[in-house]
Amino acid sequence: MKIFLKLTSLSVQGQLYYRTSFLINLLTPVILLCGQYLLWDALYAQQSYAQQSYVQQGAADIGGMSRADMFAYILVAFAVSNLVGWSGENTLAKEIKSGRIVARCTRPAAFLIQTLSELTGTVLIQGVVNLAIVVVGFGCFGRYMKLPSLQAAFLFLPCMFLAVLLRMMVIDVFSLFCFFTTGYLGIAWTRTALFEFFSGAMIPVALFPDYLKTITYFTPFPYMLQVPIAVLLGQELPGSPAFILVMQFIWLILFWMLHCAVYGLARRNMTIAGG
Repeated sequence: MKIFLKLTSLSVQGQLYYRTSFLINLLTPVILLCGQYLLWDALYAQQSYAQQSYVQQGAADIGGMSRADMFAYILVAFAVSNLVGWSGENTLAKEIKSGRIVARCTRPAAFLIQTLSELTGTVLIQGVVNLAIVVVGFGCFGRYMKLPSLQAAFLFLPCMFLAVLLRMMVIDVFSLFCFFTTGYLGIAWTRTALFEFFSGAMIPVALFPDYLKTITYFTPFPYMLQVPIAVLLGQELPGSPAFILVMQFIWLILFWMLHCAVYGLARRNMTIAGG
């Protein structure tokens, strides 16, 4: 644990050192967040106009989600999906392709511990910023959103912790695949596309067709974003909170096993000068 905390501290210092890059990476997602609100507001307005009920009954639902549900979902989904930026997600992949990965392999710390501690430093910094955005968002525009209950918030915390850990494991495993490719961008884009779509970051899984929704819940991605948010906001869940935690544990174990298999294969075929 002492090594993990020390490496996490170094990661935090590295994130804060490049302030300009940090601010740029912060502002870009906020612009996209504003665009999402404008898009969904227009969709709800159009839906209400089509049903001729905008004035009498308020905004019509889309896929069973009211305007207040969707606006709350967008804000929390933004905070969760942007916990790890593009640069943080691809640090390990870049080191593999550049050869600098040998430094990790020779340090007196487990390879996975190094990766998780580095990502934890990124999550801590971005998490504080995102939490402030969520608090300000609910504080200023809470009358347009569905506010979570205190009980839901307590259930959300362990679910969110496992969701973040699962996402780190997914990033680690996908990055390790770069040992067997000539580049990392294709793998990075594939991982991002799978996460953005199947996690509910782009469109809530609750709006998917039934067949696609069923398929999605057999993947790890909704348990990183859609499911924790649904717990917080009291929305549709694939099972009980206990079932969700069990599923997250199962996926964590599977990706840990996959990490061991992929890293073991890569390590047996890696030659380090002087080793």
